[in-house]
Amino acid sequence: MPGKKAMPKLNFISEIANLDLVGLDLNAANLKICHVRVTPNKKELVSAAVRNTTGLSEDEIAKSVLLATRELKIKKPHYVLCVPSQLVITKNIEVPSLDQKEIREIVNLQAGRHTPYSREEVIVDYIPIGVYKQSYTKVLLLIVNSSVIKKQFVILEKAGIKIDKVILAQEGIAAFAAKAFKFDPAAVTALLHVDDLVTDFSILFKNKVIFIRSIPIGRQHLAGDREKALEKFLDEVKKSLDSYQVENIEKAPAMLILTGTMDGLDNLDTLINESVHIPVRIALYLSSLPNAFKTFAAPAETKEVSFLGITAPLLVLGECRTSLIPEEIKFKMALAQRGRDLMVTAVALLTVFTLVFMMMMTEVYFKNAYLKKLEEKYKYLGGEARKLGNEFQKNSQIRSYLLARGSSVNALTELYNLAPLNLNLSYIKFENGGKFIIRGTAESMSTVFSFNGSMEKSKVFKEVKIKYTTKRIEGGKDFVDFEINCMINKVSL
Repeated sequence: MPGKKAMPKLNFISEIANLDLVGLDLNAANLKICHVRVTPNKKELVSAAVRNTTGLSEDEIAKSVLLATRELKIKKPHYVLCVPSQLVITKNIEVPSLDQKEIREIVNLQAGRHTPYSREEVIVDYIPIGVYKQSYTKVLLLIVNSSVIKKQFVILEKAGIKIDKVILAQEGIAAFAAKAFKFDPAAVTALLHVDDLVTDFSILFKNKVIFIRSIPIGRQHLAGDREKALEKFLDEVKKSLDSYQVENIEKAPAMLILTGTMDGLDNLDTLINESVHIPVRIALYLSSLPNAFKTFAAPAETKEVSFLGITAPLLVLGECRTSLIPEEIKFKMALAQRGRDLMVTAVALLTVFTLVFMMMMTEVYFKNAYLKKLEEKYKYLGGEARKLGNEFQKNSQIRSYLLARGSSVNALTELYNLAPLNLNLSYIKFENGGKFIIRGTAESMSTVFSFNGSMEKSKVFKEVKIKYTTKRIEGGKDFVDFEINCMINKVSL
């Protein structure tokens, strides 16, 4: 049987990085608090402390908590409440389902059968152990009186502390133990965690706690009336092993790990071994903690109480799945979170609107400034521009006059050249806008159409149309009276 041996220090890589975690344990006797700093590469225990709260009122305990947390000098702490096993009713049950949602519903329904409280008065959670008979799931049912947790929330609220998580301390110890105490996690192992007033007996398997029993005897009892307390203690350890084996959860434990506050408990491992006939090994948890108590102000306190129940859960926080928060507090926390989310969203929207408004105003400002600069630059050009406009208008009028001048003479000249000898023109009229009206008489209709065609081909006339043609007989000969309308093409002139 191995003797006492210090365990190597360990560094744990966590799923959570860059945090200051503060573990709290409030029980009837004292307040325990520890500070674990999490960085991307490791976790380290910075400090731990214990305060006696026996006989204190809620306000006095809240004041003690406030002073203890202030001494940590942490800017943004994240608080985790660790619930000790003596506050939890546990029961190993088999659930006829493998679906996690169905398991949760069945566990909630069965919780009332294992407690004298009503369903509304308890917090229910579970730890899955494994599959049984291919269609059943073995679970460790956890039941906590919600009034106890609510009372602790009231005390912590008075101290100005907002709790982020509430977890079962023994679950964190189970996940921590296999890594820290160097035993095979696939083997069934018993763990005795000795604290000042109580001792936790648990069975560990595959980094999970599968059986828990609280023994109401601690270091103070064993260090006081040792003979009487030791006899009762060994009897309780036997009962715990028997209870586990009766429930037929897993195999019998191959080894028992003894840890916690061991000061003044010489030969306890030997006595346990002789009583239960299981190899016993002492594991000093303090030497297994990363950077344990470098800044711990009162190391003597570690001989009085065990801090394993609050340090281990923080070091393996990402592996702890239990949540022992009362439903109404969960609801309040959800509402508060939703309010914070809405506030963040509103601030973000307001910021976006403000930025857009400022961008628009900036753009308007620069455009107005540019416009003012242009007006300043070209304000003296307005008079010259008007003067040039007047001159351009005058030139346009003169050009129009020059283009129209002589158009009638040119039109008559072109008309004389185009008119055949057998065609007489009796009426020629110029109208405003360049309209030209011609009336006359021809000996045949073909002569009129030929004359009209010649005018259409001419560059002097445009839009040439025969308005009418009228046949008549005079002196036994046929004559055609006609009228042709057209426009004088000034461009060709």
